Amino acid sequence: MKRLLGMALTVAAAVSMAACAGIPNSGAVNEGATTANGASADIEYLPPGPARDVDPAAILQGFIEAASSPQNDFAVAREFLTTTASDSWDPSAMTLIDSGVRPASDVAVDAITIAVDAAAILDAEGSYTAQPSPVHVDLPYTFERQGGQWRIKSLPPGIVIDQNTFAQVFRQTTLYFVTPDAQRFVPDVRWFPARAAATTRIVKALLAGPSTWLSSTGAASSAFPAGTTLVADSVPVREGTAVVDLDARGLSASSQALRTMQAQLRASLTQVRSVTSVEIQVLGNTQIDRGSSTAVVEMMPTVDARPLVIAAGKIGYMSPEGFTALTTGNTAGLNLAGVTGGTLSSSSDRIALLDASGVWYSRDGMADVQLVDSRLGLLAPGLDDYGFVWSVPKSEPTQVRVTSSSGTQTPISVPWGQAISITALRMSVDGQRAVAAYTDGAGSHVVVASVVRDGGGTPTALGVPVALVASPREIVDAVWLDPVTVAVAEVDAKGVASATRQIVGGQASKYADISSVLALSGGNAVTQLNALQRGQILVQPRGAAYWSVVGTKVTALLTVQ
Repeated sequence: MKRLLGMALTVAAAVSMAACAGIPNSGAVNEGATTANGASADIEYLPPGPARDVDPAAILQGFIEAASSPQNDFAVAREFLTTTASDSWDPSAMTLIDSGVRPASDVAVDAITIAVDAAAILDAEGSYTAQPSPVHVDLPYTFERQGGQWRIKSLPPGIVIDQNTFAQVFRQTTLYFVTPDAQRFVPDVRWFPARAAATTRIVKALLAGPSTWLSSTGAASSAFPAGTTLVADSVPVREGTAVVDLDARGLSASSQALRTMQAQLRASLTQVRSVTSVEIQVLGNTQIDRGSSTAVVEMMPTVDARPLVIAAGKIGYMSPEGFTALTTGNTAGLNLAGVTGGTLSSSSDRIALLDASGVWYSRDGMADVQLVDSRLGLLAPGLDDYGFVWSVPKSEPTQVRVTSSSGTQTPISVPWGQAISITALRMSVDGQRAVAAYTDGAGSHVVVASVVRDGGGTPTALGVPVALVASPREIVDAVWLDPVTVAVAEVDAKGVASATRQIVGGQASKYADISSVLALSGGNAVTQLNALQRGQILVQPRGAAYWSVVGTKVTALLTVQ
């Protein structure tokens, strides 16, 4: 925690003051121009510079408001600093996100300290971490006169911003890195200031590589040669094309690597409204002749969005139009009426199912289903993109095991050594990340961790986890909704259920109240959530208002991954 608090001395923006009161949060807000397609543009804050002959409290208030505008490298905010402070201040070092209430203390003629309770922290790479409880940080500022006017002489690095302003000033961006075999994208959510050199920030982040929790296990990497940088400190957009000019290290990329690099850039940069295509240059020379981009769609596998269920002893897809039997996946010889959970691969050629005997596995071409794990009290099994079945007993959460298509079993080292039970373990569609829900002495938790694999692709461990949810309530299930979002179902002591969705590296949102939840499944988007309720009722959310029944007599809800 000391390290976190030390890092959190990272501000520049949001404050309180006025002897022992608080600095108000008012400031000029101006709407940006409407885009050509009629969509609403990002709101741009145009705060004023420092007024003349005002005291340090007013200078601090103005600075914090101005730091909400990242335009021209926070040019307006720098006007509130001395020349020396402006040269040394790094506004991107970290962003503390709070409620906007920041009491002042230790007020002196030339010094003010403000108290910040950060609900979330954004690091220098744009990675967002919500805090289970607000992190308290005291931020000291000192002042001196420059040209007869008060200016900030010393300040912590970074900025402070309230949650509402953060939502207007920053934009969520998904960076796309690749699996070790470069066949799939692995998404990595970051947050960058809107309207402030977005293309340049995205490309620099791609060149820097994935977040530590992904890179440390080898689960994700970049196709760009190590150490590659931009020739100029910008990525211009010309008639919809983002021009990415790399230094000489880019010449070492193979034709296949170049295609993957271009796919990474296209998937990441086309989230910017003005970008429709990407051109890679090396030292000003276009590299398009060295190979076209790998098709982005091939690296973003999708699944059938319809809920996969077992009903009336049959397995198939449920929709308002009715039940459609699954035509792939050999389940001959298995009594489907006794199946309580399972997973179908995104390619629909492999399936793992759970019944009272254990976990059964089948793939296209097999004569019968095979029992691959007969331990008692197993959780519904998962599948990854490499052909492994993941299984674990509910009451032995550290005893995770994978089974290969040939039947070889490998134990998995997991990061929840103190857990006493586990209620969910599911793989992402790229096969490189797992979401787990477990309980320990402190309560219930949902985490995401990347997969460690050996040279042959066999999983051996899960890496350092990213915490998504910590709750005193029982977590019933957790599933992938889309490549970067997890849905979580909880039940309180009175049996009242609730469901939320949480972006990995982002913010959480609540669904409408729901009477009960036994299991969840997802699809390709946050709107594609399915919940199995008591009474064999299958429901889906309709906006944030209510849940709609889409099927009845459903005995099991399966996942597709």
